[in-house]
Amino acid sequence: MSYKKYFQCIGLILCLNFLAACTVTELDADGNPILPKDPNAIVSFQDFTLSEVADQLWQPKVFPEATQDFVSWDSIKSQLDAQQIITKQSYFVRLNGTVESVDLGRIKGIIKLKVGDTRIDLQVGRVIKGNSIRDASKYVLFDDFKNQIRFAQISREFNSRAMLSVGKPDSSWVSEEISVIAAITVDQNTIRDAVPMQITRGGQ
Repeated sequence: MSYKKYFQCIGLILCLNFLAACTVTELDADGNPILPKDPNAIVSFQDFTLSEVADQLWQPKVFPEATQDFVSWDSIKSQLDAQQIITKQSYFVRLNGTVESVDLGRIKGIIKLKVGDTRIDLQVGRVIKGNSIRDASKYVLFDDFKNQIRFAQISREFNSRAMLSVGKPDSSWVSEEISVIAAITVDQNTIRDAVPMQITRGGQ
């Protein structure tokens, strides 16, 4: 065998060994390589859909926080009476009161609840306004989201889950005593939004 053919054979063998050692990389629809995720990378909500973010937060964190770490109504009421809540703030609170009316529309609905000498409108239905649940929770941080739009949209996911938790109130609830875990937003000493997250009939 000539030296030329010898070196050609050696080169061919080296090339085959190199190709055998290479890992085939899959390509996406645009022809770009799909790189495996770094197992040590920090998981960010930016990588999830809004529904997946809510799954990560609602049952493991937000709902237990609301039902276990709520502020007492007496504490909030005393601040309201003293006109101390000037800036907009949101809280998880437990309310015990009497249902005065249940007004359900096709999209929006209101349960009027009398708590002591205070009347509170609890929002129920398909459309809930405000960000009370999101803003009351210590686990929902703006920096975990891609932008202001997604941060705003997560409230809809939380509100939808809240409505699933409270069930379907109707006129038979009127005059009943109920116990409610709710997220409320207070601004200028006025309750602007109240969203029930758990309702127990009978006031237990």
